[in-house]
Amino acid sequence: MTGWFVFAFSVSALLICLFLYVRLKHQLIKEVDRFILDETSEMATILSRKPAEIDFLMKFEDEIITRRFYPFFFQILDKDGKPLYISKKFREIQYEPNERVVLNARNRKETVESIHSPGRRRPFRIISTPLLKEGKLIYIIQLGTHLHFVRKSLAAFKSNILAAFPAILALGSLGGWILARKSLSPIGYITSKTQRITSNNLNERLTARGTNDEMDDLIGTINGMISRLEDSFNRLAEFTGDASHELKTPICALRGEAEVLLSRRRTTEEYQEGLAHFIERFDHLNRMINDLIFLSKSDSSHVGLKTRPVKLDDLLKEMWSLFYVVAEQKKIVLTLDFVQELTVIGDKIRLQQLFSNLIDNAIKYTMEGSIRIVMEKEDERVVVKVIDTGIGIPKEEQGNIFKRFYRVEKSRSRESGGVGLGLSIAERIASAHKGRIEVRSNVNEGSTFIVSLPLLT
Repeated sequence: MTGWFVFAFSVSALLICLFLYVRLKHQLIKEVDRFILDETSEMATILSRKPAEIDFLMKFEDEIITRRFYPFFFQILDKDGKPLYISKKFREIQYEPNERVVLNARNRKETVESIHSPGRRRPFRIISTPLLKEGKLIYIIQLGTHLHFVRKSLAAFKSNILAAFPAILALGSLGGWILARKSLSPIGYITSKTQRITSNNLNERLTARGTNDEMDDLIGTINGMISRLEDSFNRLAEFTGDASHELKTPICALRGEAEVLLSRRRTTEEYQEGLAHFIERFDHLNRMINDLIFLSKSDSSHVGLKTRPVKLDDLLKEMWSLFYVVAEQKKIVLTLDFVQELTVIGDKIRLQQLFSNLIDNAIKYTMEGSIRIVMEKEDERVVVKVIDTGIGIPKEEQGNIFKRFYRVEKSRSRESGGVGLGLSIAERIASAHKGRIEVRSNVNEGSTFIVSLPLLT
């Protein structure tokens, strides 16, 4: 990072110096042009009052040739470009006539030239100015000077820049190193802190600096990741403990029943009755294991849904037909209430499992009364309500009923054969279909489970 900073700083400094060099050269030449034009204006004023006499021009040449810094040289041309007077210095530079000078003069334009005299290193600056009288071209004044002092000033500027550049580079390197260390110092803290966080101390968090910069954003992101990992580990531990407990109970019961069955000789009918009971328990365990596998897959986002258009009204009619007899045996009135056909995209088997769990729970916890299945359309979603008049759920328990192995009344759940996975599975299926499920309930007044799913558009 320091190397890149030094590189960028050096390139920037070089570009700035180059810009200043070009600007300085332009400004110095501009000043030289002003001097030349001032002298040309003075000469033009005199020449416009009287003809270009040799004595006057020689006197003017003697005055300007003694100048130390900008000794001027000149020549006077007539309107056709033929020399009328050439100063001594002008002859020495071996100036070659330029047709463009005469053409520009006739168009009342000045001509600016930078030339190099053969055998001399210093360049010269010449400005050709037309002298008009009553709108007619009478003379062309060519006046110039050398650019030795411009070259000397530019060379001095270049030398100063080259002398100062190592110091600029050193200061830039030091500044880059300091800035790099300062900007990357939080990385060291983040690295050392995250290296100490393991599965045993996922409750620890990185401390933000309070600067609200990118580093604080990174710390917030890492803290969020640790929180999700902690939640996953906690749920995994809870799931493992609950699953172990729920599987241990029926297995111990099976072992106990087997020991009782083998404790003495029994008739064939007794052995057959015992084995039939074992098969019933095995089916219960198999259903629980399948439910656990589904929940495990839903946690890892590997729920394989075979989605296709599903007519939800037909699916609910099938569920009503399946549970009608069971409800009738408990003297519960099971009704289906909807007036239109609605289609969703989903896995039909999983949706059957979702509504089967809800209706089965409603029948289990409704001693008498009725259960209504209502389907409605709300905007671009379909809402299915399973409304019962059962025992209800206390307010303080409603936030936990979708957790695995959670039962409001454990003794009653055991009697009904439940292990507390049905609502958890229903919630995961709804979520996998980009839907949601919620509950509204009052004790001894019944419960309403509301499932919302997106419609096929």
